[in-house]
Amino acid sequence: MKGLATKASETNSDQMPSQKMLAGVRMLFVAPDDYPAFRVDLVELFSNHLVGRGLEIDWSLRPFEDGPARVDERGAERFYVARRQTSGKFGSLRYRMAENWLRLKLAWRAARGDYDLIQVRDQPLWAITYGLAGKVSGTPCVFWMSYPVLEGRLRDALENLIPMSWPARLVRIAYAITGNFLFHRVALPLSSHVIVQSKRMRERVGFRGIPMEKMTPIPMGVSTERYNAASIRPVDDPRVAGKKCMAYLCANVLSILTNLTFDALAELVADGYDAVLVLIGSVPDFERDKLNARLEELGLSDRVIFTGRLPLAEALGWVKRADVCLSPFMMDPAQQVATPTKLVEYLAMGRPVVGTVHYDQNEVIHDSGTGFVTAYSGKAMAEGVARLFDDPAKAEAMGAKGPAWVKANRDYARLADEVERVYTDLLGKQRASKLDSELARATS
Repeated sequence: MKGLATKASETNSDQMPSQKMLAGVRMLFVAPDDYPAFRVDLVELFSNHLVGRGLEIDWSLRPFEDGPARVDERGAERFYVARRQTSGKFGSLRYRMAENWLRLKLAWRAARGDYDLIQVRDQPLWAITYGLAGKVSGTPCVFWMSYPVLEGRLRDALENLIPMSWPARLVRIAYAITGNFLFHRVALPLSSHVIVQSKRMRERVGFRGIPMEKMTPIPMGVSTERYNAASIRPVDDPRVAGKKCMAYLCANVLSILTNLTFDALAELVADGYDAVLVLIGSVPDFERDKLNARLEELGLSDRVIFTGRLPLAEALGWVKRADVCLSPFMMDPAQQVATPTKLVEYLAMGRPVVGTVHYDQNEVIHDSGTGFVTAYSGKAMAEGVARLFDDPAKAEAMGAKGPAWVKANRDYARLADEVERVYTDLLGKQRASKLDSELARATS
């Protein structure tokens, strides 16, 4: 291990001075996320806060666009990228093979002890490979479970949420069931520690035999330095001028949830509200026609704005312009354990919210007093939105409570403290184990 520094420094402008306990520690971080990364927990929690506290990271992510194999170095971070040329013959298959080969080479490096920490996020079966590498080298291996991936894949296949043939659905169902067994019986026991997204996820995984003390809940959050309403200018767009505006922020605009917001909009328009809905996020090709057909059916095509994926400041500009922000969330087994990011993003921007019944959303909205929780239906959501539309002063007062609540409960500066504690505990135990082994050899 490269060693834990003890030089005192300030980790964040709003924190008390502390030691950079992660200085000189290099982590291998394997995840299925896009490169360049855009998800807030990767960018803010790791590349901002934890790197700022001295952590060095070698990333293995998936390139968003075609390009050559390369290693991009950015200060304390290195990004290992496999060659991607999906436009060529068998391009997707060739990319998968290149990615797998790259990850096996990184696993070999981890087994040789090139890293102080190994972390795998949301890739349950790769956790077996890297867990074994950690056992060989004595390196702590953390599994970061931000989403129950295998349960989600099973749901997608059973309900055909992502269009696929019957043979493909059967293969995915078999993979999800087999993978779920291997994940809980092999991958998690091999892991030194497990980061889960919520207390409910911790309980569910605990029911499968994983010790509760081996798991730490870290919910989704935001960095209030960047999600700062005072620094964001609201969008000035003629399409929303003089109208009541709702916003729905998501990584991918999927019909299974978005149709609920369409139904809410239809109810509001039928009740006489001159309202528009702004959808902030990428629209997958397989969803575009379905969404447009649904809008045509409801007669709402001129009342819905698709922005596509936007830079953070622009996306937050739309959120700040909205009179009400929406957070529909399903309560199926894959989603029950989530802590929706969009909700705390809305709160950080000082906007009133309407969310559907969900464990984390219930707690956040009730504790913060920033909006209403409704049943999972378009009519119920519309009723919640109408209450806020009808009393703008009350709506703004509710939204104004959000930033302080987020700073106290879901700011990544504070969540980073918890993650840093997990890492330093693991490294301390590793170092103590090595010292004990060396002492035993010396006295034998």
